[in-house]
Amino acid sequence: MLSEFLAEARALCGDAFVQDGAAIEPRFLQPARYAVGQAAALVRPGSRDEAAGVIRLAAAHGLRIVLQGAHTGLVRAGTPDDAAGEVLLSTERLRQVFELDLLDRTLRVSAGFKLSDINERLAPHGLWFPVDLSADPSIGGMVAHNTGGTRMLRYGDVRANTLALEVVLPEPAGQVLRLGQGLQKDNSALALGQLFIGSSGSLGLVSEVTIKLAPLPRQRAVALVAPSALGEVFPLYAEVMQRWGVLVSAFEGISRAALEAGLHGQDLARWFDGQLPDYAMLIELSSELPADQLDLNGLLQGWLEAEFESGRVRDAVLDADEAIWGLRHRISEGLRVQGKVIGLDLSLPRRHFMAFRERGAALLAEHFPQVRLADFGHLGDGGMHFNMVWPVEAGPLTAAQELTLREGLYALVAELGGSISAEHGVGPQLQAAYRAHWARVEPGILDWAGRVQKLWDAHARMGKVVWAGESACQDSKPC
Repeated sequence: MLSEFLAEARALCGDAFVQDGAAIEPRFLQPARYAVGQAAALVRPGSRDEAAGVIRLAAAHGLRIVLQGAHTGLVRAGTPDDAAGEVLLSTERLRQVFELDLLDRTLRVSAGFKLSDINERLAPHGLWFPVDLSADPSIGGMVAHNTGGTRMLRYGDVRANTLALEVVLPEPAGQVLRLGQGLQKDNSALALGQLFIGSSGSLGLVSEVTIKLAPLPRQRAVALVAPSALGEVFPLYAEVMQRWGVLVSAFEGISRAALEAGLHGQDLARWFDGQLPDYAMLIELSSELPADQLDLNGLLQGWLEAEFESGRVRDAVLDADEAIWGLRHRISEGLRVQGKVIGLDLSLPRRHFMAFRERGAALLAEHFPQVRLADFGHLGDGGMHFNMVWPVEAGPLTAAQELTLREGLYALVAELGGSISAEHGVGPQLQAAYRAHWARVEPGILDWAGRVQKLWDAHARMGKVVWAGESACQDSKPC
């Protein structure tokens, strides 16, 4: 009975940290995108042991646990939708552990700490966790979705920077397991922790993580570069990587429509003399060396001057680092002003990146001419936010129309050897697309993924994602 669960959860965590469905604060139910969720209860445990107790209580009362960090995800994996059977477990109060090892440059940290909290505490030591985003997620949520971010090109994603995990399992309910010892080198056991990274909260609760840290850059140099033609983008990328290698911390691509969205409400005259290019590249160099030892601005400016002379670059914006990154991070907000955003988080082999852009745009022009395409993203690592806007003046977008649009583009992603989810994870928003993609590309993955999930969560008590295929998840909730 729900009433019994609520009474026992309050006894465990305290009255102030347990709310029944009608009393749940809106911030826990309103995702960054999509409709408001609902749950039977919200529980905010204050420690790992309390979290384990909540998971045991939910199992005893036949309730399903939905895990939530800072609720910044874009695929609804942290948003409950069952007012009778789902308990929302927020990790925001899991902040007991913050153990910094300056010699090893590692941090053992509880799942509830936000990225901004972590980096604020690390800054006095000249360190940071370099998975850099415009949102402010919890570290547990970042692990659950294997976040990449704008500087993945240099530093890698969360998986590349995770050394150990502590998890609370749904089976046996509430068991705590430590996966890894926080070592840089360790081949002493199966790397079971890797299964939890990117699992979208479906295998268990990540209660603690040990992460690698990086020195804070002492200088950065940023340019927004307009190539003379779209065909020059990847030759310029190859030249930049060959010339500077690990000094390249970001290489982004931004279409004209995305530039316009990022500059919404601002004076366009300061950008390319008011003549925005069809496509621009955001290039950032960074170094731990001071400018008197390595002048990044001088390197970047000298290279751009040579490329102006060669004709491969027609214009650039320099000496405006914060303004350039501000433009980049405002794109999504600017698109929302225009209408309903349909966001696809894709990854493609670099050799097919531009082909997908061209063929995807042609597909939209033929079947959905009212859609405005505004793609942008992490061109340097093959990531692309293929974002589209269904404008207000086009009327309501039906579910059938959006499904047709997405299916056409996802089929093209599969044909070109890409991923339908580069870093946002696979929540309910992508559940059907995930199954369709792997049924088309490699059906065996669905079978084995389902087997792995059943080993960790035999009674389907945890999360919003079922990794098995359509036929294998008939009796699972949700599917």
